Amino acid sequence: MPLDLTVIRAQFPALQHDAIYLDNPAGTQVARTVLDRVRDYLVEHNANHDGAFATSRESDALVEQARMEAAEFLNAPEPHEIVFGPNMTSLTFNLSRSLARTFNPGDTIVVTRLDHDANITPWVMAAEDRGCQVEWVDFHPEDGTLDMQGMQVAIEKKPRLVAVGYASNALGTINPVEKITRLAHDAGALVYIDAVQYAPHGPIDVQKLGCDFLVCSSYKYYETQSIKNHPRTRISHMPLVGYLQ
Repeated sequence: MPLDLTVIRAQFPALQHDAIYLDNPAGTQVARTVLDRVRDYLVEHNANHDGAFATSRESDALVEQARMEAAEFLNAPEPHEIVFGPNMTSLTFNLSRSLARTFNPGDTIVVTRLDHDANITPWVMAAEDRGCQVEWVDFHPEDGTLDMQGMQVAIEKKPRLVAVGYASNALGTINPVEKITRLAHDAGALVYIDAVQYAPHGPIDVQKLGCDFLVCSSYKYYETQSIKNHPRTRISHMPLVGYLQ
């Protein structure tokens, strides 16, 4: 059944202006339902976490609801495996600093040249701080696909972590992350998947993938009442979703 674009566009206040937005790779305009949910929270439930008063309990309940929705979206086993953060880059940076404490000089971290910088620089900086080696996996310029032979060679070096994107933000290439995760785990490595570009367009099953960490930014997807039953829409009132197994 075709989507009624007129009805959909009406759900976005920004699209009522005399302007054309060409920045969708960087994010999406905000749907009215999202604005309503944010306003409702700030007016009715805004409070500190774990307080002994009504608005605090309501606020915590709303966060838990969002956590359950995110767990369903990613097919995570438990809602407590979902972490919210300010943005993908910040969460990746923070997590890289935490994981780097377990890395030793001479350890290896694998990154790819097909990834967004947000899934590269945090790991490169962590490697520099801990004296680790960085293995770069290239891609084939003729078709934009990841060099899987190069990935296998890098994984054979027994890295501590493999950072890879689910889909390229520049080319749209979808990487075989399930296979990469399996290879990495066989070598004893952790797997960190950047699914920011993929999440709005395809289903994610972290249990099937078997990854250790997966991050996606909800400002790139949204839900409106007119397309509520569409299988790839979700409400967006948290800026980032992170899955930690």
